[in-house]
Amino acid sequence: MHDSVGRCSLCGRLVLGLAGQDWCVLPWMLDAGADDAEVRPGPCHALCLQELGVAGVWAAAVEGYHCSRWPDWISGLDAGVRWRLHRSPQARRFHLWRADGRLSSFPYAAARQHPAAVTTDLAEMGSRYAEVLLAAMGTDGAGIEVPLPSLVAALALTDRYPGISGSITHRLTNVGTAHRPELIDFLVARHPLALDSGCRTAAYELIRRPV
Repeated sequence: MHDSVGRCSLCGRLVLGLAGQDWCVLPWMLDAGADDAEVRPGPCHALCLQELGVAGVWAAAVEGYHCSRWPDWISGLDAGVRWRLHRSPQARRFHLWRADGRLSSFPYAAARQHPAAVTTDLAEMGSRYAEVLLAAMGTDGAGIEVPLPSLVAALALTDRYPGISGSITHRLTNVGTAHRPELIDFLVARHPLALDSGCRTAAYELIRRPV
């Protein structure tokens, strides 16, 4: 989520923070040989990394980290692109690495749905980032769903998020616990997560494995 307006460290344009579309490049992710003059730490569009031709190198650095931290993984091939799916039993989340630089972190529940979908908290109401998104949405009505393609078009980001689908709305989100709830009003995006059949099968296999 963003407390301020996030800008891509590569193109300088707005980053929405959507799973599988954006990522935050950390300094250690550049150790595998990416050119520091081209790739800088910070939030970025995965598509920008692809266009620079360094997405594979960047993703390989992230893959190495995931393999060492979460050794329980399954690999596969999707339309010629290699991927690895890791699980984190403690957080009950999957970590999906793709050689084309598209990385995602998503809960087990997302893989059980068809099609797979994730919910992302984008901004807390009242923040500067929320104001930017609300202006693009054209409404501040609670519970009103605005199609993500409309939001992306209003922000002139269609070329950064081609084929995007889903919706954005603002709703109360519990950032506390079930016993001690803390409700905060967030702008929330609900959007599909691209998982091919092989990756979905791998997800089910990892879920069924004993911890």
